Amino acid sequence: MGRFILAWKLLFKVLFNGNFARKVGAWYERQKQLPGGGAEVVRAVETQAPATLAIAPAPVRSDALALLAVLQREARLVDFLKEDISAYADAQIGAAVRDVHRDASSAIERMLALRPLLEGAEGSEVTLPTKIDPAKIRLIGNVGASTPNKARLTHGGWQATKVELPQYTGTADVAKVVAPAEVEG
Repeated sequence: MGRFILAWKLLFKVLFNGNFARKVGAWYERQKQLPGGGAEVVRAVETQAPATLAIAPAPVRSDALALLAVLQREARLVDFLKEDISAYADAQIGAAVRDVHRDASSAIERMLALRPLLEGAEGSEVTLPTKIDPAKIRLIGNVGASTPNKARLTHGGWQATKVELPQYTGTADVAKVVAPAEVEG
């Protein structure tokens, strides 16, 4: 099954990435030039110990850091949160918050498309399912032993309808960098 999945991945990468397709094509042509069409290369690879065939894993970056990096790049969220705002007037803070709010909201919508778990205005009455998943609905207040049929909505909750974070292409030594330092020369 692993070879099947690999073949599909390679198929689409070859179809949609011209540079990769050229490299694979060149490799394939080199293999055909070898005696036996490259079969001895395949046999040599198959007989090697797995440790000698280990491929270095691609550098991994935490999804949390990827999201934070986008929010910093597009909304300067980290700069805003790390700034000491005690010396600023409320009007100045409000003006800064408008930009951060607009840009962060746009980035989150593009990457996660957040939607309410329960539709309705806060304070309105909602009908509850017979079986409640505590990861989706939290009953608060004076709740008896049995689940009520209806309740007052205090917060609609949020769920991501997609997750499209940017793919990390950097190296492992800078995977934890949220934003590079900027210097002027």
